[in-house]
Amino acid sequence: MRLKIPKEFLEYAEKVACKYNCKVLDITLKPEKKTYTLRVTIDGDNTSLNICADISRELSVWLDDHENEIKCSSYNFEVSSPGPDKKLVTEQDFINCINKTVYFETKTKAADGRKRYKGKVIFCKNGIVHIYTKEESAEFDIVIADIAKARIEYEF
Repeated sequence: MRLKIPKEFLEYAEKVACKYNCKVLDITLKPEKKTYTLRVTIDGDNTSLNICADISRELSVWLDDHENEIKCSSYNFEVSSPGPDKKLVTEQDFINCINKTVYFETKTKAADGRKRYKGKVIFCKNGIVHIYTKEESAEFDIVIADIAKARIEYEF
């Protein structure tokens, strides 16, 4: 049995997240162990544990008021942020990473056989991420549609 998340909840979650200067990255309702988990993943410039808790409280009120909308007898509810291992997928994700170092793996090999890159994002537009690699003092254009994996590289 496939469970669906009500459209009204998706819209309300977006509205609540926006109030906290966040956006909803994903909402899932999946079986885990002996029950289901309804997970709302949010992100924003200043996402914190307190913001996750505040959003969770507001969304919980909606869920309590609309308990018949979720066709699941029992579930856990979580609001979380992706943290430092956030996957970069959309053009906006890469725009938000301008001047940050990002690790990339592409789906296909470049002419030189290369599939892995680590560099500072210079700009991103029209589906292309332009990076500068410090180690090689070189610039590369990576097509977003060809990215298999991308994440921010934190330097400590």
